[in-house]
Amino acid sequence: MKKTYFLILVVLMATSSLFSQTNKNERKALYPDTYTFEQADTFQKNGEYEKALWFYINLYPDNKTQAVEIIKALATKLDTVDLSLLIKTSFAMYGTFDPAITTFKNGTPHIDGVKLKQKGAWGDEIIQKISAPSKSGVTASDYFASGIKKMNAGNFKEALQDLNKANDIKPSGQIYYNRAFAKSEVKDFDGAIEDYNKAIELKHRVVEAYFERGFCKDQLHNPDSAIADYTKVIEMDPTYVDAYNNRAMTNLNRMKYQEAIKDFDKSIEIKPSYGIPYTNRGYAKMKIGDQNGACDDWTKAAELGIKQAKKFINDFCK
Repeated sequence: MKKTYFLILVVLMATSSLFSQTNKNERKALYPDTYTFEQADTFQKNGEYEKALWFYINLYPDNKTQAVEIIKALATKLDTVDLSLLIKTSFAMYGTFDPAITTFKNGTPHIDGVKLKQKGAWGDEIIQKISAPSKSGVTASDYFASGIKKMNAGNFKEALQDLNKANDIKPSGQIYYNRAFAKSEVKDFDGAIEDYNKAIELKHRVVEAYFERGFCKDQLHNPDSAIADYTKVIEMDPTYVDAYNNRAMTNLNRMKYQEAIKDFDKSIEIKPSYGIPYTNRGYAKMKIGDQNGACDDWTKAAELGIKQAKKFINDFCK
C-alpha cells in the first residue's frame, strides 16, 4: 500500500511566513547545526511544545526509542491535547523554512523535495509509533493513553473502561481527574465527584478539580456545596473567570440576582472580551427590572458574537 505523507501536504499548503517573522538568532535557535535533547527539553519546560517537537523530529533518526518515549511522556503530560496534530502543526510551522530543506535565491524559495519528504517521513513515523497500542497492553500508562485518545474522540464510555483498568493497576491523581471528567460526560456526577475528591487529595490539577466538582454538584442540585467549590477556586485563583460566572449562575438559579450580578461584574472586569457573562448579567438585570441595563449587556454580548444575546434583544428590547 502506498504511504501518504500527510505532513508534507501540510507544509506545502502552509501560507504563514515564519522565516520573515523571526530574526537571525531565533532562526539559529530553531535550526542549529546540531539538534540536542537538552535544547528540546528546554523548549518543553518553557511550554514551547511545537519547537520541542521540531527538535524531536530532527533527533528521531538516530535516537528513535528515546525520542518516542519522550513524546509519549509529553502526550501523558498534555492529556487533553492531540499530540499527533501537534506534531503536524510543528512540522508545518518549522519544516518549510528549514535551511536544510529550503534555500532562497533572489528572494525566491527553492525547496528540496527529497529532504522535505524525508523529514516528513520521520514525523509520520513518530505519529504512528506514539499512536500504536503497546504490544503488552497491560501497563497503566498504556491504558491511560488509550483512554485519553478515546476521550479526545468523544468516546467517553469506552474511555472509562480503559481508565478503570489504568486505575486498577496504578492509581494516580491524573487518572482520577480524567476519569472524573469522563464520568461527568456520561452524567455520572456522583462518580465524578468521588474521583475529583481523589484528584484533590492527590494534588493533581487542584483548582480545575474544585471547579469541575462544583459543576457536578450543580447538576445534582446541591447549590450550596457547588458555591463552596467555586469560592474555593476563586480563593486559589482570583482571575478564574469561569468560577465567577458559574457561581453567579448558581445564584441566578436561586433567584439571588444581586449576588449573581456582582460575580458577573467581576467576570467582565477580568475578561471584558468574554461575551457569556454579559449575556447572563443581562438576564439577571432583566429579572430585577433593569431592562435598559439588560439590553445594553445583550447588545455588548451580541457584538462579541453570542447568538443567544441577539435572541434576547429581539424578544425583550423592542
